[in-house]
Amino acid sequence: PAEAPEPAAEEIGGYRLLDVLGRGGMATVYRAAQEEPVQREVAVKVLHQRLHGPHALARFEVERESLARMNHPHIARVLDAGFTKSSMPYVAMELVEGEPITDYCERKELPIEARLGLFTDVCEAVQHAHQKGVIHRDLKPTNVLVSDVHGEAHVKVIDFGLAKALDDSFAGDATLTVAGQILGTPAYMSPEQATGDDVDATTDVYGLGMLLYELLVGEVAWDRDSITHENFAQFIRRLAEEEPPRPSARLSTLHGEGVPSLPGWERRLRGELDWITMKALAKEPARRYPTPRAVAEDIGRFLRNEPVVAGPPSRAYRLRKFVDRHRAGVAAATVAGLALIAGSVISAVFASEAR
Repeated sequence: PAEAPEPAAEEIGGYRLLDVLGRGGMATVYRAAQEEPVQREVAVKVLHQRLHGPHALARFEVERESLARMNHPHIARVLDAGFTKSSMPYVAMELVEGEPITDYCERKELPIEARLGLFTDVCEAVQHAHQKGVIHRDLKPTNVLVSDVHGEAHVKVIDFGLAKALDDSFAGDATLTVAGQILGTPAYMSPEQATGDDVDATTDVYGLGMLLYELLVGEVAWDRDSITHENFAQFIRRLAEEEPPRPSARLSTLHGEGVPSLPGWERRLRGELDWITMKALAKEPARRYPTPRAVAEDIGRFLRNEPVVAGPPSRAYRLRKFVDRHRAGVAAATVAGLALIAGSVISAVFASEAR
């Protein structure tokens, strides 16, 4: 188990430690109290003492710098940074009180529209990160927290510990991007991440696709039992070669806790939501949506009953979507058309009888 970086310390950089929020492979995150210049609770992330090496320090610096670049309501803000008495780096961040987005949606039994609304907020947060030159590389439910703020669900994207600069402009970033190095969480990794290839912004699009998949289905696209240390090489080959099942098809095989079971749920996934999810999860980066915002825009089209970019561009599909959006107008036009036809027939009959 990872040790606390400052076992005897009760204060780090002017922040009074209250309790441990979590421990990971690289750092410990504390709940802490700040007294000046404002009184508030914050999260303080401190690198483990045993990782006092150039690679770990560079990775920690990348996370701090990536957070400092961003200012978005759906991304946890960095407030301060410095070093502990034992010369270990720390970052003080906005304290995010929330639960993983999938757990929140399950507990609240949110309908599809509400889940998609939260998901588009995530897309906009990741889009902002990309505009600031940052790729997250580890998008998953535990890094997307949701809390109730003034009675409304509010999303925060956290943990940029695996972040990478789009332009390699981070301090020390060149030492962190090694050919063949696999970084990320296996169940949410893109094929290029799993094979250690170069990644770009579409890697986060893939991560968003897998997050959307789990929000709609209650599980990731792959059987979690197949993603183990023993058969990881086999899983990587599968990830690179096989297409995952469509969300509606995967849902039909699942039963149990966390799996949406409201009436008509599977039927609503068929078509547009299947198409959108699978486009985001395309194996070739060039076939995915080019940006997170493009994913959000297609979700918006689905919610407005407009043709989605991911859908087949057939005339029949677009005509059906037009009819769905304008039911009242189409119905009125149909009635008027039928009345006109009926009037023409009756007039023809009377004219024939008169002759």
